[in-house]
Amino acid sequence: MTARGVDMRKAPTDRLQEWSKKGHRTVQGDTLVMLAADYPDMVVISADLTPTARLTDFRETYPDRFFDVGIAEQNLIDFTVGLALEGLRPFAVGLAGIVPMRPAEQMRAALGYMNANATVIGIEAGVRFGPLGNTHYAMDDIAVVRAIPNFTVICPSDPLSTHKALYACAEHEGPVYVRLTGGPGYPVMYPEDFDFQIGRAIEYRPGSDVAFVSSGSLLADAVGAADILEGKGISARVVDMHTVKPLDTEMLDRVFAENKLVVTVEEHSSIGGLGGAVAEYKAGFADAPKQLIASLGDKFQKLGDHTFLMKLNGLTAPDLAALAEANV
Repeated sequence: MTARGVDMRKAPTDRLQEWSKKGHRTVQGDTLVMLAADYPDMVVISADLTPTARLTDFRETYPDRFFDVGIAEQNLIDFTVGLALEGLRPFAVGLAGIVPMRPAEQMRAALGYMNANATVIGIEAGVRFGPLGNTHYAMDDIAVVRAIPNFTVICPSDPLSTHKALYACAEHEGPVYVRLTGGPGYPVMYPEDFDFQIGRAIEYRPGSDVAFVSSGSLLADAVGAADILEGKGISARVVDMHTVKPLDTEMLDRVFAENKLVVTVEEHSSIGGLGGAVAEYKAGFADAPKQLIASLGDKFQKLGDHTFLMKLNGLTAPDLAALAEANV
């Protein structure tokens, strides 16, 4: 139970099939409506994304608690901070390819510096907006927010973890950036009663040779890679590091002590994301296993759909397994 009596041990499994089929935008839209029913002080702000972010139901159900600031992402953040300082619990929704990059100053000087109780949600993170190209890819959003003091950064891995992460944000003190990946065919990885806690990674499966430390919906590919390696006699651990800031260093301590190779897996640049965060922490160890960063690299991407770009960047299960096998 949360502080306000909302039972988060179970999620609405009657919607799970639809959430998996349609992806993270539908999960987010439905969950925000549920949150509003449980939290009278909760409001939603959009930057001209009402239908795109699946917020139409929220606007129609709670018209006096919904605000659309138009295509004005800097105003989105300042308006959000104002609501938070007035005692409301705002959830601001933007495209991850634009927020937080365009309003980075407002994210830092207003949300971060004021340590406001507000959640910023970036939809279509990574290269999910494939056909629209690099102007709409979000390859550096984690790096931007990680550098801002007071921010928490969460990258949920499946429909239920997205649902539970948003509920956890409603109880969290301080600013949060929620990075959503996982489009149509969003794989369901967890049972309804799994425990989600901000800052506490989940060991999805144990293993003693390779450790895949994943964020976002690439958890499914990390698990697939572990399955391939297990078939070759290589023991593979999988960790869902859904909170990139703050890292679960206790989990990483176990990984560094028990595994021979660490492979971080993320739909983000190789700079400033999960891989960078793990490497920064690992730098303090005199003897730690080798780390590989499986990511989108330090480059602009070719134009293509999501499946093509995942293969191109070596982020499919067979690619991850081959990378680990060659280095373990």
